[in-house]
Amino acid sequence: MYSSSNTKPCSLLLLVGLKGAGKTFIGSVLEKYLDVKFLRVEPIFLEVMRLEPELQAIALEKRGFQIVLAKLDELAQLHSTLCIESTGTAHTFSELLLALRQGFRVFVIHIQAPLSTCIERVMSRDASVHIPVSDHRLREINERALQVELPWDLKIDNSEFQDETVIVESVKELLQR
Repeated sequence: MYSSSNTKPCSLLLLVGLKGAGKTFIGSVLEKYLDVKFLRVEPIFLEVMRLEPELQAIALEKRGFQIVLAKLDELAQLHSTLCIESTGTAHTFSELLLALRQGFRVFVIHIQAPLSTCIERVMSRDASVHIPVSDHRLREINERALQVELPWDLKIDNSEFQDETVIVESVKELLQR
């Protein structure tokens, strides 16, 4: 279903966690302090939704994730380490992960925070840069995200926004493995 055409050696940090867990915050921290290019996925999907409003559900996922993969392939030509974010709840997430593993050295990082904290964060953040979801849909996505089990390479507890140095050092150590 998905494919990556990248042939350059490139590491990919895949931040997975609940909506509101702080994946964007952590991706931005990694980009700021490490030689990591952070590609935000939600703006790509927002653009697809704007340009192709007829796409829904799995068709939207397929279109959006193939664009994400194409952008990652492009970015891999310029950067040795990339980073993206996901809740891990997309219907085609397992296929996406397979494609990512074909083109990149993938490190799966679990970003953790309590469900109530995540909901509070989502309700108070700038909604214009995130895919809009109703309260019911937010709870549904996060309930599903709580069930996501992957072979985690690293877990970051982001219950309270962490000291950026701790985040950077733990990811730097992971990349040196």
